[in-house]
Amino acid sequence: MSLKNNAISGVKWTTVSMVIVTILQLLQLSILARYLEPTDFGLMAILMVVIGFSQAFMDMGVSNAIIHRQKISNSQLSSLYWLNILSGILLAIIVIILAPLIASFYGEARLTNLLMILSSVFIIVALGNQYRILCQKELMFNLMAKIEVFTAFFSFIVAVYFAYSGWGVYALVFAMLTQALASSVLFLYLGLKNHHVPTFSYKHSELKGFYSFGLFQMGEKSVNYVSANIDKLLIGKMIGFQAVGFYNMAWQLIIFPLAKINPVINKVAFPVYAKVQNDQEALNRYYNLSVKVLSLLTVPILAFLSFFASDVVLIVFGEGWEKTAILVTVLAFVGIGKALGNPGGALILALGRADIGFWWNIFWAFSVSITLFVVLLYFKTVEAVAFALLALSVTVGMIWHFLIAKIGRISYLGISLHFIKVFIVTITIAWFAKQFVDFVQLEMPILRILLAGVVCLMLYAPYLFLVEKPLLKSFKKE
Repeated sequence: MSLKNNAISGVKWTTVSMVIVTILQLLQLSILARYLEPTDFGLMAILMVVIGFSQAFMDMGVSNAIIHRQKISNSQLSSLYWLNILSGILLAIIVIILAPLIASFYGEARLTNLLMILSSVFIIVALGNQYRILCQKELMFNLMAKIEVFTAFFSFIVAVYFAYSGWGVYALVFAMLTQALASSVLFLYLGLKNHHVPTFSYKHSELKGFYSFGLFQMGEKSVNYVSANIDKLLIGKMIGFQAVGFYNMAWQLIIFPLAKINPVINKVAFPVYAKVQNDQEALNRYYNLSVKVLSLLTVPILAFLSFFASDVVLIVFGEGWEKTAILVTVLAFVGIGKALGNPGGALILALGRADIGFWWNIFWAFSVSITLFVVLLYFKTVEAVAFALLALSVTVGMIWHFLIAKIGRISYLGISLHFIKVFIVTITIAWFAKQFVDFVQLEMPILRILLAGVVCLMLYAPYLFLVEKPLLKSFKKE
């Protein structure tokens, strides 16, 4: 199968899994919001920051080097596999040791046991992580999609059962461990069957070329994760876990389209970029398509969320989450900036410039940390944090796109004009739908959302067909 057909097939399979997994996760979030307290979600948000940050150190950051390098020996893969395992064990031990200190910092004793339990995820993930990377490299997205759907369903059952049984925040913890274990076991089975069986050997000399790439990757991921979650850490310390719960639930709604739609493009784009990294014309073409398609998918969804935040939050989370709705209205526009900036990271990695991503994230983390600390110090509200992030995403985000254009030699004029056009159209459509629904004076949130969705689709579909038809045709010609 050609690279083009592999890429199209990958997008299709990843889209299918994305839709199913998104439905399951939204349903899970909706059910759990009615059984758990905002404080429980706040605790889990802090736990996920610690675990997510630690995962940046898995395998010394060399996993993506497997995708970047087109030729890797079985001996190198074996050494990398055992590096994965050793890193997982070491990280689990470090988190267990640090758990009491983290709990003391936040004044929350429950964090100690929760972190100790969650530390096992590093060892679990390490068992199948390399084979997941190899499946992505070989564009085996059909198998990856099936695994994602199965593990999401399994995790959903576990989360709902333990939440209903009164386990509180442990329902979220057990669900995460279940999904990690099921995914790792399945990828391990497929990897041993289709890729390679690791030998009991570790040759440090064979990995020298991987470490320079991996160290920057490790640094970039760790700094990026801190900058992406410093808001939750600061809110938890300076305002409290309930505020983190409201804020994190708002981000959960925003992240759903980002975490599900972006990987459809980026998961396929990264290995595709890597394969054409020496063909500037093809690289430019694929990158333009990635960003433009992302804008057509994410901007209308996030614009809709912003205008109908109150109705969506009431439907998904129920009563008592009004503060979350206010945050969604603002954070939706922050999400647009994040969505359109993601392909740049994949492009830089494909070019082997992990160092650029590292230094950029240092700059971004510094900007976010200082800004949010000052904002929380003076205003002490989560709403102020949302507006501060919006300002940063507009100002500092423009610098990021300038770097991508410079380093990747990407033509940004067409991308910029396309985004402005899509943004104006979708905001206008969402505003009109809001005015129409308010005029009809429907009271039930579900009916308001359904009517608004129909109005938006009726207006957006003709735009796609009449205005964006050339983009769809250019995609078919690739």
